[in-house]
This record gives sequence, structure tokens and C-alpha cells, in this order.
Amino acid sequence: MKQMNAGFTHARKVSQLLAMLVALMLLAGCQDETPTPTPVPLVSLPGTPAAVTSSGEPVVLAATATPAPLPPAPTLTPPISSGTITLWHSWARQDGDALSQILQNFAAANPNITVQTLFVAYSDLPQAYADAVAAGGGPDLILAPAWWLRELVDANALLPLSDRLDSGEADQWIDAALDNLTIDGTLYGLPTNYELVGLYVNKALLGDAALPATTDDLLALAAANPAQGAGLYLNFYHLYWGIPAYGSQLFDGSDQVVLDRTPGTAQFLDWLLRMSQTPGTFVDGDYGMLMDRFKKGEFAFFVDGPWSNGELKQALGDDLAVIPLPGGPAGPARPWLSGDGVFLNPVVDATQQQLALQLARSIANGESGTILAQTAGRLPAQRQATVDDPVLQGFVAQAETALSEPHRRQMSQVWGYTGDMLLKVIDGGVLPDSAVAETSALLNDALAP
Repeated sequence: MKQMNAGFTHARKVSQLLAMLVALMLLAGCQDETPTPTPVPLVSLPGTPAAVTSSGEPVVLAATATPAPLPPAPTLTPPISSGTITLWHSWARQDGDALSQILQNFAAANPNITVQTLFVAYSDLPQAYADAVAAGGGPDLILAPAWWLRELVDANALLPLSDRLDSGEADQWIDAALDNLTIDGTLYGLPTNYELVGLYVNKALLGDAALPATTDDLLALAAANPAQGAGLYLNFYHLYWGIPAYGSQLFDGSDQVVLDRTPGTAQFLDWLLRMSQTPGTFVDGDYGMLMDRFKKGEFAFFVDGPWSNGELKQALGDDLAVIPLPGGPAGPARPWLSGDGVFLNPVVDATQQQLALQLARSIANGESGTILAQTAGRLPAQRQATVDDPVLQGFVAQAETALSEPHRRQMSQVWGYTGDMLLKVIDGGVLPDSAVAETSALLNDALAP
């Protein structure tokens, strides 16, 4: 899967083939999902928040022609009871099974509405869709991750939804999941599911020890007993939660990097350094090594996301739990949240937009969220969804303090420079204050317009 950014030379060629394929499928009245190859995971490297192609290249939307002006928002009318809706998506395996159940429920409630679906390879979906919209066509709606939101908005390929929701309707979704589908105050999608990191615990190693509520608690547990140490993946996405917990942030309101404006970032890095020097604790960029050691019971705590749930349960069984990440001197841990959503086509006519919004609401409602949790093991963005898995419940609790992963342009620069900052402090002997000051300056220079 995760998590956190995104070459479409290949995708632009593929999109032409996709357009021909869609036309043939629609003419044939196809209503079933195309057999689904295994897509590129939502996160190509564990915990790396980047959309990539199967070759590992970052996904960057190619320029597209400006589509026709957006049609005006329709006035409130009764739901449409018949019609045909086209949905593009990249959900396969258990996600595909969940989507099938969700669409079956929609069909049962709307017997005169036909939903035609097309599976598009994960790395090809954003460019294929943007090209289709620019040409005045495309599906009525898509299921896609928010990592491509900025590029799709810049391509005028998404219908704004802020003015199309009923009063109070947005309250049913987790705040950070809504924020993750928002650009410059405008909501562009309805959230379906999300990811973020939490603190996995091997309860068998805790004994009578109290669960850590703060970073100081976690350090004290590790210092007292190496078996109660932690595995911390040396990756900015996995570790960002500690920066706001220590009173700092990455960007200010004008998109300036402000890691160095307060002492919090350096203080958190100093805590990470002390953790790395504590027996039984590993602060390391080798994700596979950390996973293996945690599964073998070599330390009690591991910071990771829900994508590891199945593998860790298989190894630890009922001893596995997830608790909120430890807070810092400035407040609770605030990990980044990234999610998926349903997005509408801005160039189809008003009737099709209303039909698409009816389907989008159904895909993003509480019943569908429950299906996503139970069938696909996903974290539903819907507050009304039922989550029975105790491990997933731990992530749901963590989401209440989460922050939306930023949609700033050139986020690839952020991953590169902050990754270097972490390595310099943990492995390179650079003082935290110096590393933070240098990284902030380099990022502001690299991100300058």
C-alpha cells in the first residue's frame, strides 16, 4: 500500500487505447468490471507517500487542453430514478470485492439505474481520466487516491462539490479525510477510506508496564527493558507525527517551510536520536528489517500503518494491538492522513452529474464504509461505518488527531530533503538544530516559485 509523488509518457499512450476500449465496452452494453490485474500498490514502498508507475517513476500529469467551462451547479431536485452511470476505478482483489458489494447494494436500491464500470491500471488512471475530460468526455465519476488531487484540479478535471452538499452533510466524514480531498478551501470529492500510521503493540512483551502516553514514556520503557523498545522507520511520513507533538509544523499559510521557526522539530529529532541510542530500539531506514524483528518479538512497539495489519496478525495473533502514537510536550501526536475518494467529471451534463453524485454518496456512506472495513480491511472515512477489527479501531482513534497530508506542489522535494535531514541526525552525527536549519533553507529555495 501507503502513506504519502507521482511520468506519464507511457500513460498518455495507454489513455488512447483506453478511450477506444471504453467506447467498445459502452457500445456492447458492458456492465461488469473488466478482469482486474494486480494494480501497483497504493504505496510502492512501505510508508512512502508517493504515487508511482510500475517502473518506480513518479507520476506527473502531462499537460492537457483546457476543458469547457464548468456547468452551473444544479438546483436541488428529487433523486433521478433511471439512467446509466460510468465509473472508472483501480480497485482490485479485496477492494474490488468490496466495490462489487457496494454496487450491488446501489443496484438493489436503484433498479432502474445502470452502473457501468471500467478497471484502469492504477498508474494510468489519472492521465487517462484527465485526457478524456480535456477531450470533453470520460466517465461520470472515478475512484482515486488524493495524491493526484492537485494535478487533477490544475487540469480542471474535477467538479467542485462544496456547494453541492446539503447543510451538515460533510459532518459524517472524518475531518482529516475531508481536508485531504480539499484544495484551497474547495472540496473536490467524497472520502471513502484513508491511511495513517499508529503505534502497533506486542502485548505479550509489556507485562505489567503501562502503555506509553508520551514520547518520554516510550523512551523510559525502552531504557528500562530492551524488550520494550521500539521500531521507528526512518521516513518522514512515518515520523511527521512527532513534529506537531513538539510544537512545530512543515508549512505556514504562505507555503513557506517553517520547520526551523520553533525549536520543536529539533527537539523531536533529539528524541529520535536518544531512542536510536537505546538498546532494544531501532531507528532505521530498513523497513523489512524492522518488520521482521517486530514479528519475531524483539521489541514491543512499531510505528506503521494498516497495510501491515494482516501480516502482523499472522505473526502475533491476539497479542497485536494498535494504540495512539505518544504525545509530546506541545500536545498529541498528529500523523499525516492520506485517503481515497469519489470524484465527479465536470464536463458531463447536469443530469449525469446528479446521477454521479447519487452514486458517490452511496459509495461513501456508512453502509459502504462498513463493507470496506469488513471485506477489504480498509479504514472507512465514514463516521457511521462499523469497524469490528480491534486493530483497525486503534487507527480510527488515531485519525481523530490526524492532519491531512499536504497537497503542495513539488512534494517530492520534501521527501528528499527531509529524508536527508533524518539520516544526517541519526547516522551522520549532525546536530538536530543544524540539520533543521539547513533543511528548511534548502526546501524554501527548492520550492520557491
